[in-house]
Amino acid sequence: MRQFLTNNDAAFRDLEESAKWACIRFRAQEMPPGCNPDHADIGFEVSENPPAARLFVERGIQYAGSNPTVREWFQAGVMQFPDFAALKAWILGPLSQGFKVQSAAKGTTAERSIDTGTATELTDMTVVHERIRDIHRPLYLDEVAIFDRLHRRILGQDDALRGLAAVIVRHLARRRPARPAVVFAVGPSGVGKTRTAEVMSQVLREFDDQNNGYQFLRLDMTEYQEAHRVSQLIGAPQGYIGHGEGSQLMDALRANARTIVLFEKIEKAHPSILRVLMNAMDAGRLSTASRSSTGHEVDCRHAVFMFTSNVDAKSILDELESRSAFGNRAVENEVCRRRLHAGGIAPEVVGRIGRFLVFRPFSPQIRAEIVTLAIAEVADEYGLRVAYVEPGVVVDLMQKARSQKFGVRPELFLIDDVLGGAFARVAAQGINTPVTVGGPPYECWSNAPGMDGDDAQRNDTTEQEEKPEYPS
Repeated sequence: MRQFLTNNDAAFRDLEESAKWACIRFRAQEMPPGCNPDHADIGFEVSENPPAARLFVERGIQYAGSNPTVREWFQAGVMQFPDFAALKAWILGPLSQGFKVQSAAKGTTAERSIDTGTATELTDMTVVHERIRDIHRPLYLDEVAIFDRLHRRILGQDDALRGLAAVIVRHLARRRPARPAVVFAVGPSGVGKTRTAEVMSQVLREFDDQNNGYQFLRLDMTEYQEAHRVSQLIGAPQGYIGHGEGSQLMDALRANARTIVLFEKIEKAHPSILRVLMNAMDAGRLSTASRSSTGHEVDCRHAVFMFTSNVDAKSILDELESRSAFGNRAVENEVCRRRLHAGGIAPEVVGRIGRFLVFRPFSPQIRAEIVTLAIAEVADEYGLRVAYVEPGVVVDLMQKARSQKFGVRPELFLIDDVLGGAFARVAAQGINTPVTVGGPPYECWSNAPGMDGDDAQRNDTTEQEEKPEYPS
């Protein structure tokens, strides 16, 4: 209720528009002093023809105050007005006067304080300042070292990783950045765009462990295709549904101003979402009507915004291939801006991107390495440590998943389908030594000393499960 007592024109405009021909309800609103209970539901309703406005209040409130029109409102349960302007005038007049009594009372209480001395008299502030986190201090990292750690964990995307490392290192070196670092990863599905953002946050935590490094937040824009989802992103104002329930982006940045925020499939976001993000990219601040203990704004200048999209990815890759321009930043930027704009990405977003990262489809050699590592990763989920994978296993799995349209994601599911049973049975035997994965036919056995060849503790799966068929 209080957001309407300060002559907030924006709040009143939004209220008038929302309440046209529909009763807008605000739950558990603060009531003027002298009310029992002191919180109640209220509602607004506005009609245009004929013009009228109504302000409802929950029945059953006992009022001991001295304002007669407020008492009338509680007794009738509704106040009728000839139009919205009259309703607004009543809120800013008689109702606001009723609340001022409470404000004055609070002011009297607030003036009572105890003289405890200065902070420096109570503790050694020099020690405190030395030990507290300083998120604004610059970090001078080695671009080659950052790339090297990324390269170990993300295969086949060296050009994109070098570009990202360069952006991150320069952004961290700025003592007073004006805005967040903004990069846009383009490329087909399943080639490492999402994983790169997550791994980058891990790498930065390794380099900056004393300051807790960068956190990671992933936001799938397919969940933000409606205008009302803005409140889920930055919070709902007081009195509106969702107020006090938190907001994903604002909460993450309040907890750690140094956060890598991944906006996946940015082309799916509603325009109102994009307007919020564009303001953040320009001003380095995110504003919300949902006031917290730290205020209405959150500083996002130290954050990294990473957008992803596979819109027109094939055309982008084909043109760069034909121009032999992979790794050429100027050409990549020009092609990505033009193609993404033509593909429907808002030009306001494209124009605010500092660097485009082009992710390419995997070569067969890189795909084979990824499949091999994925086998060990799936085995680890069963509590097994893989010491060796026979080459025939990798070749057979790659032949079963011949389509490269969806990157490596199908192979992850395929590995669990064909090897999960063997992993589960070996894990059930309590084997805690490294294992070998062989096949086809697929089998898994311990690498314990003295368990070679026919004496190995094998677990042949061919008679216990059918080999699945996968479409080409």
